[in-house]
Amino acid sequence: MQLLAFLLLIGPLIFIHELGHLLAAKLVNVKVLRFSIGFGPALARLQIGETELRFAPILLGGYVTLLGQGLEEEIPPQDADRALRSKPLWARFLVLGAGPLANLALPFALYFAFFLGHTVVGPPVLGTILDDSAAATAELRAGDRVVMIDGDDVRSWREMQAHVRAAPERELRFQIDRGGQRFDRFVTPRRTVDTSALGEASPRGLLGVYPWFYAPQIGVIDPSSPAYAEGLRTGDIVTSINGEPVDTVEDLERELTKTRDTSLRLTYLRATPSPAPLGTFLWYESRHARLRPRAEAGFSTGLLTANTFVRAVHPDSPAARAGIRPGDRVLAVEGRPMSRWETLAVALDRRGERPIRLTVQSPGSPPREIDLTQETRVWRDIYRQERSYLWLGAEPYTARELPSPEPIRGRFTYAARSAAEETVGMLRLMWTSIQQLLTFQRGVDELSSVVGIFNIAGTAAEQGPGDFLLLMALISMNIGLVNLLPIPILDGGHLMFYTLEAVRRRPLSQRAREIASAIGLVIILALLLIALRNDVVRFWLTP
Repeated sequence: MQLLAFLLLIGPLIFIHELGHLLAAKLVNVKVLRFSIGFGPALARLQIGETELRFAPILLGGYVTLLGQGLEEEIPPQDADRALRSKPLWARFLVLGAGPLANLALPFALYFAFFLGHTVVGPPVLGTILDDSAAATAELRAGDRVVMIDGDDVRSWREMQAHVRAAPERELRFQIDRGGQRFDRFVTPRRTVDTSALGEASPRGLLGVYPWFYAPQIGVIDPSSPAYAEGLRTGDIVTSINGEPVDTVEDLERELTKTRDTSLRLTYLRATPSPAPLGTFLWYESRHARLRPRAEAGFSTGLLTANTFVRAVHPDSPAARAGIRPGDRVLAVEGRPMSRWETLAVALDRRGERPIRLTVQSPGSPPREIDLTQETRVWRDIYRQERSYLWLGAEPYTARELPSPEPIRGRFTYAARSAAEETVGMLRLMWTSIQQLLTFQRGVDELSSVVGIFNIAGTAAEQGPGDFLLLMALISMNIGLVNLLPIPILDGGHLMFYTLEAVRRRPLSQRAREIASAIGLVIILALLLIALRNDVVRFWLTP
């Protein structure tokens, strides 16, 4: 199956590349002598007109043989005007560049097919809103639906993100639907710096919202409070207050602010772990409570939202060494109060491995200041690629859900726009990686060979057709960009020869081309050996 996946991945990409050369040659009336899929002795031949189509066993490439490719090649007089070398420079550029360009164009079609296969998308509905964010400043609320941005229809969460990311510190006009009523809000996304997978920093806009809604989960920090006395504990999920249903943590906060000296009738759920042969299951038991706020406590019931409470702490983690314990509540980050765990997560991400100060409170204790420093950890994904992440070692209460996905309005235009954005973004990323390799900003230890492609092809196929299409788009971009590099024996090397011919007004000698091609072959072989060594270590020698 892995071999089949590899052939289904590489075969079409080779065919598309060589087909680009063939069609361009036919377009400018260059005679195509042979069209080969694979290298080595032919397994099968088929003569189609003047072109021999052959299939060879080594499916690591392919080639098109054109009449007049070599400067000293003998050409029959009747075909002199159909030789490549007799064509003008623009025609030769077109023929040699058509192969890589076909590989660069293919990802758009693959991404289009991928996105066209989607029938539903996440709606542009605001969920969790960060403290002191652009959304909070504009008085946006959880549950608001973004209908339009600057007059453009917004159909999905992805489209809303694209508008915001492209507008750091630029005012945007949002049309909001809140409970059936529409109105405008002017929002200025905050400027932040986004670091790509290649370490390249670029500015982007930040709204400060997330698509998920938290369950109305409570936290209790005061053991002397009415909530604790009535048996409520951190992690319980409130389902109703005084007969009013409570669905989200925002509903819970609104209901709690309505009460002062009135008693509260609560219905809540408590999870009870239950061991089973297949693992531990959580059974939710419905309970009831009546709370009477105390005047001496400022009419507080002791009920808080669980968004900033710590559920678990890993032993010997940065959080554990800093003194954070399960049940603690994080009150502030660098002196700034917080009401959502995401506020802490954003601050930690920006701080990296530098120390950060938190205000933390344990049950029944006064608040205290602590300093902690995150660690960078490395893990391997399913494709055996190393990934790094910042590790805190403390987990919050995260009972949450996303809004129900909705049918896509205008699937064709949605797929076309998404495919264009994804293609351009990946091409930029690829081009940056090549530039970093050429300028020694990245090491050759990141190169991968056909062995790596063989291994990840099977893994991608196991994940499903969507992942396989995305991998094919990625490999196609690699083939297209690498072939455009000005290295002799590659298409880019031939384009370099034509460029020098245009500058010198005469072609390079056959001897000069042979020397340059030999140098190019040595470079390619050296890179292939390095890439092969990397893949042997990555896939076979590393546990």
